[in-house]
Amino acid sequence: MKHKRTSSVLVAIDGSKYSEKAFVYACELSSMKNIPLIIINVVEEYATTGYSILKELKKSSNKMLREYKTRAESIGIQKPSTIHSVGNAVEEILKIANKKFVDTLVIGSRGKYGASGDMLGGTSYKLIHYSKCTVTIVR
Repeated sequence: MKHKRTSSVLVAIDGSKYSEKAFVYACELSSMKNIPLIIINVVEEYATTGYSILKELKKSSNKMLREYKTRAESIGIQKPSTIHSVGNAVEEILKIANKKFVDTLVIGSRGKYGASGDMLGGTSYKLIHYSKCTVTIVR
């Protein structure tokens, strides 16, 4: 059975200046179109990441999500939701976007660890190519 994409916007945040700009844009889009806002942060888990480091990364992620949710509410976004995920950022974002039938995905052009000379970061580049919904890249 084919599902119709719902009117919602999913914004991926990682604490970078580009994800900050993506968040602002996603809030404007959500507010202007009166559609739900979903905020996601993915903690990338590597084989070499120890338990205590992963625990701190998850704690930091949840704190960041609470702060962004509070900011969204303060500008009038009705019931923004947050999703904390662990794994490969591209895979997790696509999984959530497909599961929630999101119609617009907003992401910064580069993430926290992107090389400054690159036009697009690896995550945004892959999302453009593999997403089933509209992807807006914010620079």
